[in-house]
Amino acid sequence: MDWLKGIGIGVMAAVGGFVVVMLGILALFIFAIFGALMGAITGFILQIVPILGPLVKQGFMILGIENPDLVAIGAALGFVAGFFKNSFTGGSCKSD
Repeated sequence: MDWLKGIGIGVMAAVGGFVVVMLGILALFIFAIFGALMGAITGFILQIVPILGPLVKQGFMILGIENPDLVAIGAALGFVAGFFKNSFTGGSCKSD
């Protein structure tokens, strides 16, 4: 009956691994949502700054966006950047 104990341990390890993967995916989406919130707040602040707001809006108009909403653009860019948050942090590029 030792093989039955081994199967039980394997099942518990598989369930534990599944839970860890699900928590990782949930954390990824939480980072993306937090990035969207920070992007929207930044877009709102940028929109009310007297000099930078019109300058950034003009830049988006040059790119072809007729009526740019900086809050929506900031939220969209923050959401996308939230998925890459862990890729850009930490570590240095040292070559031996």
